[in-house]
Amino acid sequence: MHSETEEETRVERRGESVSNEQAGGGSVRSFLTPCLAAALLLCAMAMFFQRALYAQISQVHLIDKKRSVFRVKYAADGSLYLDAGRNDDIKEDMKLSLINPPPDGAASDGVQFRGYEHVAELRVTSVADSSSVCEIVSTNGEIKIGQLAFLTPDSVQERHQAEFAAEAANYPIVLTFTNGDPLDEEIRATEEKKVLRESPVGRVRGRFGLDYGGTQEAGGLNSKQVGMVIQADISNIGGTYWNFKGNWRGNMNVSRSGSAGTNTTTLTDLINRTYQIGFTYDNPYSPTTIGIGRLFLPWAPGLSTIDGAYLGRKITRIATVGFFGGSTPDPSSWSYNPDQHIAGTFVNFSVGNFERTRIYSTAGIALTSIQWKVARQFAFFENNFSWNRYITFYSSLQADAARTSPLPNGGSNPTGLTQSYSSLHFQPFRRVSFGVNHNYFRSLPTYDPRLLGTGLLDKYLFQGFSGDLRAELIKHINVYASLGRSKATADTKNSLNQAYGITFTNFLNTGLIADLHYSKFDSSFGSGKYTSFSLSKGVTDSLRLQLFGGHQVFDSSLTNNTQSNFVNAVVDWNVGPRYFLEGNFGLYRGTSMNYQQWSTVFGYRFGGYRK
Repeated sequence: MHSETEEETRVERRGESVSNEQAGGGSVRSFLTPCLAAALLLCAMAMFFQRALYAQISQVHLIDKKRSVFRVKYAADGSLYLDAGRNDDIKEDMKLSLINPPPDGAASDGVQFRGYEHVAELRVTSVADSSSVCEIVSTNGEIKIGQLAFLTPDSVQERHQAEFAAEAANYPIVLTFTNGDPLDEEIRATEEKKVLRESPVGRVRGRFGLDYGGTQEAGGLNSKQVGMVIQADISNIGGTYWNFKGNWRGNMNVSRSGSAGTNTTTLTDLINRTYQIGFTYDNPYSPTTIGIGRLFLPWAPGLSTIDGAYLGRKITRIATVGFFGGSTPDPSSWSYNPDQHIAGTFVNFSVGNFERTRIYSTAGIALTSIQWKVARQFAFFENNFSWNRYITFYSSLQADAARTSPLPNGGSNPTGLTQSYSSLHFQPFRRVSFGVNHNYFRSLPTYDPRLLGTGLLDKYLFQGFSGDLRAELIKHINVYASLGRSKATADTKNSLNQAYGITFTNFLNTGLIADLHYSKFDSSFGSGKYTSFSLSKGVTDSLRLQLFGGHQVFDSSLTNNTQSNFVNAVVDWNVGPRYFLEGNFGLYRGTSMNYQQWSTVFGYRFGGYRK
């Protein structure tokens, strides 16, 4: 009885165990089933989003792979062609910066951050599938085939926004918004707020130093000079459109010993006065242009260089008005006087471009004063017409009101044409150009005749018609010639003027640059001839030598120094990555002037390559 009861109890317990196991199995199955379904759903979603994400990343990768650095494949006056177009998402009005290529010629994206020489700013004017035409907005050097152009930051952003907007149309899911599409609104807001201007790429390079030298003259007169030298090529200062460029050399202190006398102005001193340096503001998207320093007036380069300032402002798309004023320090000017000042106003009209037809015309009025007494009141006109590179016409003239010179025994002149120069040149081939010129002076020029042998006064040595020719005979060898017979208003006879020269840009593959020049002229205000030569050689990347010399004969009432010989030598050495040392020596032997001059410059250089 007892055993039966125990057996029943064991059976009941086994049944409960089986029931519990079945119940537990059902609980596990009820838990695993939704987990497995959720896992399958997550895997499916992961695969879907992985493909979508991969597609997006691939598209972004394709967008980023598009080039942002392009190469110049053709250059013409005022414009150039790039090897990029619609296929690279280049659009009209995009802005680019042009640089010289790296030594290895590689057109990688990194070149825009390595500080290579900046050459120009460009704007795209027309686009084809694989090429585009760019307008040269501003330039700081020579445009050449093979140079590299890269998009400015604004244009890169514009291209990316357009690409992502176009890609939005390919999304598999279309979302609607109650207040418009945020992507479209972002692009629209960016376009409305963006200031249409290029991002100026600045360049800072140059050098400055202290100059110490001396001059020894005949008769025991010696002098010592302490001066300064500045050579600057700084553009887009502080991200603006202000620039500081040019060369200047001057004396700050002069001490003399020996016989008493006046300071002698040497040939080197005169040449230094022909250099230009100054601040300019030139913004292609601003109507205002400003210049301060020793500069020529860009709308009328036929006027004398001024130590002063100019301002021009565009009043229409083709018209610019402005004014200028300052002293006239350039001794190579036809109306030079060290005590002269000039002031005036002008209007300029510019139509067309260098690639096709361009007309550039300026008219203005000005007055000059000597020792603050009015010397001249005149009108000036300059006109320039060009058709591609084939034809160029230039004309400059000045007409004076009746005046009496403020100088003692200066005389007087009636109203009429005072000075004019016109030239018409043709260039049928890249290596050959020729033209005809006409020069007229009513009164004698007042340039400094000691500059005669430098070639800076060639355009004043004749009056009337002349012809000139310039040709590249073979690579690195150029010849030029000018010949004309003229008669000035005060001349009693015709004068024959002739000039010949030859230039070697790489003499016998030695890297030597050489120029030989001969000129002969004959007129009532003076007759003579001169022969000159110049040599320049870069011995190494850090050492450069220059030599310039000549012989001149000048018979004129303008000077009693009728014959002279001169030699100038320059040694320029970059000492390490940041310093330079320059030595100058000049020897002058003339009828009434005899001296020798030397100077040493030590200074600091910045920017550019560190040789």
